[in-house]
Amino acid sequence: MNRAYAQMLLRELALRGAMDRYVIISTKDVGKRIGISQQSASRWLSELETEGLIRRERFGKNMKVKITPAGINILKRIYYEYSAIFGIPKIIKLKGTVISGLGEGRYYIMKEGYRSQIREKLMFDPYPGTLNIKVYPNYVDNARNLREANDIILKGFVENGRKFGDVRAFFATIEGYMGALIIPEMSHYKDIVEIIADVSLREKFRLKDGDEVEINVYLLS
Repeated sequence: MNRAYAQMLLRELALRGAMDRYVIISTKDVGKRIGISQQSASRWLSELETEGLIRRERFGKNMKVKITPAGINILKRIYYEYSAIFGIPKIIKLKGTVISGLGEGRYYIMKEGYRSQIREKLMFDPYPGTLNIKVYPNYVDNARNLREANDIILKGFVENGRKFGDVRAFFATIEGYMGALIIPEMSHYKDIVEIIADVSLREKFRLKDGDEVEINVYLLS
């Protein structure tokens, strides 16, 4: 799917109120609004429905459309990306140094119970591993405050009789690259945070233990 057209269509539908209710649209009108043909609008709406980002129902010659939770999450991500550009409030800053983990992050992230939710709610397929950051003392309170927020929850599950707890997740940028900060329910660390992304952040930024990084965490609530 063309990401740019998907975003434009979702934005247009959201402006019409389709996040909260079904709205009546015509493909001709929607296409005109975003600068594409009626045929292209019809095709892209069909793609959005196939991807599970909207629901459609026939309504005479037109149709009724509503954005699904997955579609709303894409709009949230757009919001966070623009927040990174324009500095819209509700950003929590963290600074710290890269440290080595014990490999637990890779084990948990690759569990399908979490991985499928990351794909659905954070809209990327995670690289198998986390980047561990030891937060500087003067940023520990910021990290602690995240434990009280509930923007995105990766729900816990049971697998082979073992319980895996909830994980708090927040869209975040590290050195400007969009990923997510995660806080496992069972984590007892107050000064260590984990970052996930669709790439190896260590490799992308050539990071090694002791390197300083800055993280911007984006909150809705």
